[in-house]
Amino acid sequence: MKKSLIIAIIVLVVIVGGSVSFVLLQPKPSPYEFATVAKQNIIQEVNVTGKVKPAEAVDLAFEKNGKINKIYKEVGQPVSQGEAILSLDSSELQSQLNQAQAQLEIQQINLQTLQKGARPEEISVLQTKLSNAQKTLVDTQSKAASDLANLYDNVTDILHSAYSEADDAVNKQIDDLFSNANTDSPQLTFQTANFQYEISSEQQRVASRDGLKEFKKILENLNSNYADLDLALTTSEQKLAVVRDFLNTLTSALNSSSNLSASTLTAYKGFVNTGRTNINAAITTINTQKQSTASQKITNQQNITTAQNNLDNAQKDLDLKKVAATTEQIQENEAQIKSAQANIQNLAIQIAKTTLRSPLDGIVSKQSVKIGQVITANVIVVSIISQANFQIEANIAEADIAKIQIGNQAKTTLDAYGSDVIFSAQVIKIEPAETVIEGVPTYKTTFNFTKNSDKIKSGMTANIDVLTAQKENVLAVPYRAIIAKNNEKIVRIISGEKIEERKAQLGLRGSDGFVEITSGLNEGEKIITFEKKR
Repeated sequence: MKKSLIIAIIVLVVIVGGSVSFVLLQPKPSPYEFATVAKQNIIQEVNVTGKVKPAEAVDLAFEKNGKINKIYKEVGQPVSQGEAILSLDSSELQSQLNQAQAQLEIQQINLQTLQKGARPEEISVLQTKLSNAQKTLVDTQSKAASDLANLYDNVTDILHSAYSEADDAVNKQIDDLFSNANTDSPQLTFQTANFQYEISSEQQRVASRDGLKEFKKILENLNSNYADLDLALTTSEQKLAVVRDFLNTLTSALNSSSNLSASTLTAYKGFVNTGRTNINAAITTINTQKQSTASQKITNQQNITTAQNNLDNAQKDLDLKKVAATTEQIQENEAQIKSAQANIQNLAIQIAKTTLRSPLDGIVSKQSVKIGQVITANVIVVSIISQANFQIEANIAEADIAKIQIGNQAKTTLDAYGSDVIFSAQVIKIEPAETVIEGVPTYKTTFNFTKNSDKIKSGMTANIDVLTAQKENVLAVPYRAIIAKNNEKIVRIISGEKIEERKAQLGLRGSDGFVEITSGLNEGEKIITFEKKR
């Protein structure tokens, strides 16, 4: 037993001793992570997000107000450069153009006539034209005088009739409503609950009496002078208005009467209404007469002016025919022709501007009008986007913009199609002015798709990887191996059992975490990239 126990103890000691020796003889783990200086390709990229937009987009508006009369294109329809989209009603301008063209033809004929000189038969025709124009002027003046005289012949009867109606209304129809009617102190023969109506009625009865007296004097002094007759019409209308207002007040007084029987009140109201109706009719007749007279005078003047102008033109045409054309006359006529041509050209331009045409090949993206709608000048009514050649606009932060140059290539994905569908693009514009977004200065950068695709649509979100620089087969190390020390870039190199710090010159920094080493390190050297905490 003792011998077995001793053997077991010896074996245990050997095992424990071996295990301890194995552990003690194992190498200690290194506190560093390493990398090897090697040649590789370095690629530098800037990653941004942007929006797809048409390479060309334009908003269109009419230069003048007008009414839509034709719609040639709707939203979503393709349109070619110069093709009509909308047009305004141009009938008035077209009429002016036709008239201007006719005027040009007249001027051209006049010039030819001046240049050729007059023939006897032409002189005869123009003399006849002049005689006819003279007779027409005389006839027009005679007719104008006759038409106006016929109207003024009615004035006397109209005024006498109006006076009779007014006198009947004041002195007969409402005679029972007043005592002492034609004195300076007339009184209502009934009581009214409104004292103001009573006072006003009595005062206006006096005013109506005086107005009738003045009206009668107007009639007594009537003559055939047109100006006096016009004044008589106007003054008489004013006198009738006094009577009308008096009858209106009297109606209000009757409506507030307090001691009249129903039958008497009805009778009195009937008297007042009859008088007021007759007065209103008389005022209307006078107004109609005044308007007819004024209208006839305007018509007469227009007709006489037209006849006089025709006579003047006929005389001028005859004079021109009789006298040989001078150089000055020919030059004047040529200038008139140029003026007429310029007028035609201007009207043609205005008519052309009533049609809105596309300045590019594209698609109508906005069209918000209807037939008959009135359009205000310079208000956008149509938008066109180019059908192809889409672009991307992205705002790049100031930290990255220095890396971007016009001409840089880019790989782009669109959210609509995922990361597997890649489109090629190129930087074509960088705006020099900053755009501040959430306090960060950014610079709007435009990319052109290098190939057209039906998949690309305006407004899509684009993820862009811009290739800003690349180098092939250059020495590179992980950027985390670089230590900044005393304004220098230091790399720690494992040399045998020793660690050596060595200055390194850096080149292009790649987007994958590696940086180019231009000097200071050799290919194959082992460097420390990370030191573990002990």
